[in-house]
Amino acid sequence: MRLVLLIVGAMVATACGGKDQPAESPSNDTSSSTASSNDGSRRLSKSECEALASSIVDACNNRGNDRSAEADGWCSDMVAKNSGDGTWVSGDCVPHFRYMDRFCFEGAKNAHAMMTCDKTVDRVQ
Repeated sequence: MRLVLLIVGAMVATACGGKDQPAESPSNDTSSSTASSNDGSRRLSKSECEALASSIVDACNNRGNDRSAEADGWCSDMVAKNSGDGTWVSGDCVPHFRYMDRFCFEGAKNAHAMMTCDKTVDRVQ
């Protein structure tokens, strides 16, 4: 029985792999720009950082009873740097944050989860 399955599998693989498929050329540049915009390692644009900053400020301002010294300190820094002088966008987000980092923040349900995301950002590069 196994021999039959191996033979059938080999025949299917040969039949499928034996045909040369012409390479598809993109009909326009939007497909390549979409692919590059979804590249997980690309840096965030200034407008993407501004949107992320707004989400962080909202999460920090709407914490309700979720109080801790660590969250209070992180949130006070984030609010000051985002809604105050805006230094977080140009000084931290644009040079260091990647497209994949944004998904962590967007999936975070509260300030504590956002703090965890912030700790994973590679700021060495």
